[in-house]
Amino acid sequence: MDELRMFKQFISSAEHVWTQIASSPTGKSVYTVNGVDYTPLPEKYNSKRKISRIFRRYWGKQLTDAMMRNLQLRILKGKLCIPYGGIPPFPTTVQSLQVRAIQPNQRVVQAILVGKGKKITVDYRLIKTGNSTSFTIMKRSGRQLDQRFRPATPVAAQPKPYIHPKAAPQAKPRGRKKLLNTP
Repeated sequence: MDELRMFKQFISSAEHVWTQIASSPTGKSVYTVNGVDYTPLPEKYNSKRKISRIFRRYWGKQLTDAMMRNLQLRILKGKLCIPYGGIPPFPTTVQSLQVRAIQPNQRVVQAILVGKGKKITVDYRLIKTGNSTSFTIMKRSGRQLDQRFRPATPVAAQPKPYIHPKAAPQAKPRGRKKLLNTP
């Protein structure tokens, strides 16, 4: 039972981290760039490295990268800034928790998260690496539905130029190419 309580507290803290950082700049000056207002982060979150280290306490590398990208950080006037404005409500508090699978260094946990009038079920894969005593969240279900964890959008491939089927093939240059003499 002790492990369940520990996982419940761990997942609640992990879910709160992104919102805590995103809502930290209150009453700060606002910079406008391309119609988007940005506000600087406070001193304890004033570098990407500091924020990444906070996320890495709970989340694996891929989820940390997604969360960093979805904060939409930008350096303006020498300060690390995030878009100014309201943060959508996310269910972040663990209401109930169930361990689905147990392996020596792994746990699969299902949690019901509540908050702001919403209730969702999320599956987590927690992994303990090396000799560490703490777990890290390596996978989380429902990433596409949550702004914090959305994966990067793939870069669209450049479309091939349309060539009319009856178009004449391009002529190849005739003759030999002259090579430049090297000195």
